[in-house]
Amino acid sequence: MKQVLIVEDQRMPRENMERIISDSTSYELAASISSAELAVIKCQRQHIDLVLMDVCTTGSKDGIDAAAEIKKQFPSIKIIIVTSMVEVGYLDRAKAAGADSFWYKDVSRETLIDVIDRTISGEHIFPDKSPVVQLGHASSAEFTAKEIEVLRLVCDGLEYSEIAEKLCVSVNTVKTHVSHILQRTGYANKTRLAIAVTNKKFIIPSIPEDNE
Repeated sequence: MKQVLIVEDQRMPRENMERIISDSTSYELAASISSAELAVIKCQRQHIDLVLMDVCTTGSKDGIDAAAEIKKQFPSIKIIIVTSMVEVGYLDRAKAAGADSFWYKDVSRETLIDVIDRTISGEHIFPDKSPVVQLGHASSAEFTAKEIEVLRLVCDGLEYSEIAEKLCVSVNTVKTHVSHILQRTGYANKTRLAIAVTNKKFIIPSIPEDNE
């Protein structure tokens, strides 16, 4: 059976992917982790045939960077990038990293198991373009990669200082990003912005992990 590694930091999507693999007759769950950095180590230490790699994970390395590193070391490992985020740069980055396929969790027409089967068979499944959603007065295609990172952390409920620390930038830089986003979208404050972003599934906030 093909060995599958799941890299996903949100509990519900991770459990859904685990269930899909468990219900299949062709795949076996090798491991399910929340860190892209650990994914590289897992591939070094055990046999992996396919990685389901979320873009935004715990740790300092995102899923696309980790995919590039895995592909460089283990070209035969198939990698499917999975995400709920519609930032337009992710598709191009995933292709440049050598990912085999790309799947949007919430809006893809294909089911995940179909994408897995076809990827294992040698196909490359990529959407024609990123989905576009309307966020207030702005289109999702208007946001930069850095603004998407800031939005994700705003939706996670982090304060400006915490966002600045995570992104290794100044608090003023974070405030400037949020200010530009608010001006563009027309929302009155970052709380209303976060609610709108979440409701639109533009970004899905992280689900706090239980202590295990």
